[in-house]
Amino acid sequence: MPLRAMEQDFHEDFKGWLYNQSTAEEVITLFNVKTRDCRRIHALDPMWLVNCSNKDIECLFFNKIIYNEPDKVQAQEYQKIVNVCFAKYINSGRYWEMKFRDLELEEFLKKERRSERFKKIKEKVVRRARWKLAWPETNQTPIKSQENKIPRWSKARDGDPEYRKWWNETGRPQRRRMLEERKEERRRKARDRRRNRKAH
Repeated sequence: MPLRAMEQDFHEDFKGWLYNQSTAEEVITLFNVKTRDCRRIHALDPMWLVNCSNKDIECLFFNKIIYNEPDKVQAQEYQKIVNVCFAKYINSGRYWEMKFRDLELEEFLKKERRSERFKKIKEKVVRRARWKLAWPETNQTPIKSQENKIPRWSKARDGDPEYRKWWNETGRPQRRRMLEERKEERRRKARDRRRNRKAH
């Protein structure tokens, strides 16, 4: 439950606190002797007092809330919260050692692990899709057999303007060059075989 941030360390200027029947809220009266400034802190919900500092909780605990007899039940709700905070050492400066804190951390770690798992799955799917669609090979190809593979025109990507541009500028000239190199390699091997036969 989100709680309102309360003013901290007001105990030095504390004069008293009471339950206001007309507004259904508690009012803390403060007075600064040096500046002669008087002001008030209003709280509509007793749980807001949980966000007070430790010294402020002590101040409210030892100085009981003022109320009219018809408002006793409502006023005591504020006092009960202060009593519990004082007894259990609950205040704005303390990290609560409660089970729900561990549950929040566990849920956060679950989300992080789930996010990492989805990220790995996405990367795997992208790599598989690129392989199936026969994307143009690059110099970063880790597989040696793929690096020496002669590029072919893919009918599946006939409508892709980027692929067509790559084919006209890089793919087709590379294919012609590699075919010529392989033809020349076969010729060289044939010459070597003939030369070896004559030598024997």
